[in-house]
Amino acid sequence: MSRNTGDFPSETEPTGSEVEPVSEQSKPSGPTWPEKVSCEMNIAEWKTALERNDLLPEFNDVIDGFTHGFHQGIPDHHLGEAHPYFTPPNHKSALMAREKIEETITKELAAKRMYGPYSKEQVFQKFGFFRTNPLGATVNSDGSVRPINDLSFPHEGDIPSVNSFVDKEDYQTSWDHFDKVSIFFRRQTQPLLLAIFDWEKAYRQVPTAMTQWPYLMVQDFKEQILIDTRITFGGVAGCGSFGRPADAWKQIMWKEFDLVQVFRWVDDNLFIKTHESQLTLDHIVERSTELGVKTNPSKISPFKEEQKYIGFIWNGSKRTVRLPTEKKYERVQQLKAFLQPDTVFTFNQVEVLAGRLNHVSSLLPQLRCYLNAIYRWLYGWHNRRHPLPVPADAKEDIEMWFQTLLSYDETRIIRSPSPTEIGWVGDASTGFGIGILVGSRWAQFQLTKEWRFGPGSDQDIGWLETVAVRLGLLVLAKLGALPGKQFIVWTDNTTTENLIKKRKSKHSHANKEWKTIQALLVKMQIDIVSKRVTSNSNAADALSRGDRSRHRPGDMVVIELPPDLENRMFQSY
Repeated sequence: MSRNTGDFPSETEPTGSEVEPVSEQSKPSGPTWPEKVSCEMNIAEWKTALERNDLLPEFNDVIDGFTHGFHQGIPDHHLGEAHPYFTPPNHKSALMAREKIEETITKELAAKRMYGPYSKEQVFQKFGFFRTNPLGATVNSDGSVRPINDLSFPHEGDIPSVNSFVDKEDYQTSWDHFDKVSIFFRRQTQPLLLAIFDWEKAYRQVPTAMTQWPYLMVQDFKEQILIDTRITFGGVAGCGSFGRPADAWKQIMWKEFDLVQVFRWVDDNLFIKTHESQLTLDHIVERSTELGVKTNPSKISPFKEEQKYIGFIWNGSKRTVRLPTEKKYERVQQLKAFLQPDTVFTFNQVEVLAGRLNHVSSLLPQLRCYLNAIYRWLYGWHNRRHPLPVPADAKEDIEMWFQTLLSYDETRIIRSPSPTEIGWVGDASTGFGIGILVGSRWAQFQLTKEWRFGPGSDQDIGWLETVAVRLGLLVLAKLGALPGKQFIVWTDNTTTENLIKKRKSKHSHANKEWKTIQALLVKMQIDIVSKRVTSNSNAADALSRGDRSRHRPGDMVVIELPPDLENRMFQSY
């Protein structure tokens, strides 16, 4: 099911002067029909701005879309004589949001973005075949209810859904995601100020082509039909159709104002400027108003050091990013529920958990490997209506997420997207121990005679090579590794190489050791990638065999050995 939201919203209604007059066919005894595409945008000002900023012909389609409506990729079609029209009932969940849905419909009708209501016979007489898409509702994380429009219905059977006709590749748009913003901030050398601009009920500002109207209709709670003339949330083409004017507007703002950068995620825009710039958010709002772009005053925020964008709080001076405290609490409570004994969960609950943890993994990429079992649980779900208990492997991964979110340092240095070469190589041998080399700095650890005894007495070279990675991290910590960095570690061991790439191993002791490494990576706010070196070329090979003759004593790095390793090895001085 499509989970797009915010069906017909517009809290701020346009005045009569803001709406292009609609040519209407009025008869005292007959209904009023929309006969022309209408748009609140100041099309003449848009065209002038695009021309002045050298954005034509690149965005000619935006002017055409405002004038004639944006095509949604839905072909002319019908369902045969047996179906003169297709009006499936609204989902039962729509009743939860009936008051809100009816309120927004009333506003949309008053603003002439929707028309009606009509009887099915009247609409069929006017358009021939037409179809509606079921309304529904979903509950937000804060407990509020929001309407949804299911353009992916029906999900099975012979009748194709509206979305099934549309190729999303035809409606590409820009997505300024976490990694893109991170790369930008990592490259900055000066403190910056950030502001947020939010389009008011964005999709409802953008008209659709008249040829699409018969396939985007809505059925109200009295089974009457409404013609919707604006982009609806839930359509495959919606995001791309809105994205074109949104991208054009972003380019206009960037070219006309003293800005360092602008990032956009759907209707949410992050503006970035220097401390010296005299630009204010009021300037941006005023210019946007001239173009006809409405904003929601409750969702904009003036220039300051910190702003929330794509669910994270970014600091333009300290170059840090964090999850909002309330969101961290919500995730912890959500995970805690999945760890309760003798509980079962629906497919939707698990899907939501996976999505929200995937979002957090942008901040904590070290934990992405602990999503695998959760997705495996989802993929193996045969009957989605039947709740299931948490599988053992998924519970283990959820526990890792839970413990990490309870203890990690919330404010993270924005990480570097590119790995750094520091000459870090490690090696291990069961005949002597472990050697670590970071550039010219080195450390050597000798195994005790009892290293194979005690708990986990079946430790082998695979485990030992993984321990070498942990000890290498402790050496980096002693050398002052910078938070936010990604480091290359060279290894000649296949188990270690694959473990770092996959973040998990079938080798039980190596996998257990890796969990300790993951926790250390999160604590140090760094990450690692593996590269392969041959045994003959491994510069740490001699150290792992007890030979330190090639290394100066003054370059040795002394670390405090973790308590769980004290009975198995000691540092050689």
